[in-house]
Amino acid sequence: MNVDVNYKSKLRISSHIPFLKTRENSPDTTAACPLDRGLIKPDEVFQDNCCKRELSNLEVYCTNSPNCSHRMTLCRLQEHLQACQFESLQCSNTGCSEFLQRKDLQEHLRISCSYRMERCHYCMHSYTCCQLEDHERYTCPEVEIKCPNKCSQMIKRCMLEDHADQCPEVQTDCVYKKYGCSVRERRAQVKVHEETALNHHILLVLGSNTKLETQMEILQQEVLLRHKELQERSRQVSGLEEVVRPLAQQVSRCDNTLSAVQGSLEDQRDHISSVQLQLEELSSVFGPGVAREELGQIRASLDALRQQVSVTEGLKEHLGELKETYMRHSRLLSIHTAQLECNEEHFRELESTSYDGKLIWKLRDYRKKKEAGARGQGPCLSSAPFHTGRSGYKMAARAYLNGDGAGRDTHLSLYVVLMRGDFDPLLPWPFRQPVSLSVLDQSGTNNHLTMSFKPDPENTSFHRPGSAAANASAPTNVASGFQCFASHAQLETPKNAIYVRDDTLFVKVKVDTSGLEDL
Repeated sequence: MNVDVNYKSKLRISSHIPFLKTRENSPDTTAACPLDRGLIKPDEVFQDNCCKRELSNLEVYCTNSPNCSHRMTLCRLQEHLQACQFESLQCSNTGCSEFLQRKDLQEHLRISCSYRMERCHYCMHSYTCCQLEDHERYTCPEVEIKCPNKCSQMIKRCMLEDHADQCPEVQTDCVYKKYGCSVRERRAQVKVHEETALNHHILLVLGSNTKLETQMEILQQEVLLRHKELQERSRQVSGLEEVVRPLAQQVSRCDNTLSAVQGSLEDQRDHISSVQLQLEELSSVFGPGVAREELGQIRASLDALRQQVSVTEGLKEHLGELKETYMRHSRLLSIHTAQLECNEEHFRELESTSYDGKLIWKLRDYRKKKEAGARGQGPCLSSAPFHTGRSGYKMAARAYLNGDGAGRDTHLSLYVVLMRGDFDPLLPWPFRQPVSLSVLDQSGTNNHLTMSFKPDPENTSFHRPGSAAANASAPTNVASGFQCFASHAQLETPKNAIYVRDDTLFVKVKVDTSGLEDL
């Protein structure tokens, strides 16, 4: 093959281009090639495109040989590497640092990568493979595991807490613990105990009931004593008021006297200053003899003033003592008044409690409370609790004078509500006794307005208070009764009866206690 000399020179000069680029900032523009020491001038250097094309068309092997035996021109090398199955690539999964050949990458991403995302078969959430096993073993809420209390049931992890409330192997107390039963066993054994030890439990409850009745009698006696004490304290308060009133008047008079004395004292001080000036003038004019006579008179005046000042200070101290006495009596009066109101409220509640399943409820200030209900201020009124027996159901009445629900602004609404009682564990549930509600006629003709209902056993309002999970902490159930018991016109302007007299309404609640066993 014949090679052109000029072509070789061009190749030689072209090969010196990188070397010249390192020398282009040097002050000496002529450089020598480090290989053959030939002189190279910048104006002789140029890029030979023909040479570049020949180099680009040279046939080369893939850089991934010997794995890849593909041969291609140099200009096609990068294009081949973009698709070469033996090119080394890093795994694209977050956290994975492995490098694999392109032909193995998809299998790695799909099957063998520890950081690929997989869906949990139980909760259907996605996790990396290296986390999935721990997730299913320790945290997945949908995985069924054995009950930790060893009841042999398989329970979903998210249901363990609910299962613990029903698991027969959980240690629980007898429901009669508050009455003195000390049994604590597995739930299944406790249920057997509650069924077999009923007589023992009844004795415990009766003992507790006897104690309660004794305490009630003691409380009633204490209430009577407190009532007498309150009456005595009321008389004492009245006496204290009579004592405090003249003291307050005396304090007022002393204040006026003190102000007058203080004003007089200021005048006397000014007078003394004036006398001292006059004395100095007299001493300078008449000599010491006349000054002594004037000085004696002034001393006498000063002694009289000192006596007045002493009397004023005494009055001031006495006034302070009177003020302290007045404040002390005022505090005692406030304490006695608050205690009197508290005891009267407690006494009224004890007096109004009944144990025969009947309630007579007196609603005072009918119009005022009805108007307050229309404004949304305390629309619901509640009666004192009453019972169907000494150890029976505990109940109360509720009234909406301006109406509730469908009866709002047009009717009186009356309800009955079951309350949590001390003897609920011994009573039959749900509550099934018929209930009648009445508004009493005050004219004497007995034209009472009465409506009755029989409890629906499926209604949670008549289940044991606190037994429902959503209402476990509430002291009462949802009230049941009549939204439209009686219209306002029927109550306030009746034809043959009087239901509102002296701004007072009477409501009667009667529970049919037939069939109830007296514990």
